[in-house]
Amino acid sequence: MSPAHGPLLRLLEEGRGAELSPDPVAFPHRYADPRDAEAAAFLAASFAFGGVLQIGNFLSRLFDVLSPSPHAALTGVEPVDRRSVAGLSHRFISSEGLYRFLRCVRAVYLGHGSLERLYIAGRGGDAPDLRRDLARFLGGLRDRWGTDLERERDFLFPRPERGSACKRHILFLRWVVRGPDGVDLGLWSAVSPRDLVVPLDTHMARLGAALGLTRRKTPDWRMAEEITASLRIVCPEDPVKFDYPLTRLGILGVCTRSRRGACARCPVAPLCSRGNRSAG
Repeated sequence: MSPAHGPLLRLLEEGRGAELSPDPVAFPHRYADPRDAEAAAFLAASFAFGGVLQIGNFLSRLFDVLSPSPHAALTGVEPVDRRSVAGLSHRFISSEGLYRFLRCVRAVYLGHGSLERLYIAGRGGDAPDLRRDLARFLGGLRDRWGTDLERERDFLFPRPERGSACKRHILFLRWVVRGPDGVDLGLWSAVSPRDLVVPLDTHMARLGAALGLTRRKTPDWRMAEEITASLRIVCPEDPVKFDYPLTRLGILGVCTRSRRGACARCPVAPLCSRGNRSAG
């Protein structure tokens, strides 16, 4: 048994039933229709960058525009027009970039019926390979963008084949593949939970190093794979189930350099090099 087994399972147990807020996964949970939940999950994950309050404010405004059904708004006879998103931007993504993004998603829905079917179409007859299949999936969206605004296009539809960790899109896959368990949605069958990779944000990169899950220094696709491989030793069939409770330690400010005295109450403290140093 891995020495990480007990502490990670205790963390998972403590995290059950946690409030979804302020995590952006709360937005797709608003919708009972799986078509709306899939669309909302992709939109929410795609814009899950920046501070959690900033993300929440932007997504609230975006879903107000798409109310009451994101799927219907994206696939209706009359598409979402520029005027409806005028002035709606998120950090360096302009309202024009948002409009083009929504048009790309609309084109996929009209052409394939669902985002999952685009993912399956990109795989073709090949054996599943997450990095390759995600690259083809994002390429299918990116190809519908048009010209100009290349920086916004390449950020919203990054290239895992070039080493990007693709945190937001790996997060989307976690949401739609795992579960349903109260956090993840369990909407897709095209990917097995055992083949997922952790969404590598700053919290996971920092915790991965502190907990001995990775020795890599650069937060890229290979670091995400290395952390996942460490978690797979504890749970081969579902290694990414630890992602949500681990990253919540950082998102909620439970695990920060300024929170002295909190380490003794942390279930993964026995694994943590920073906690052990501070305790010594």
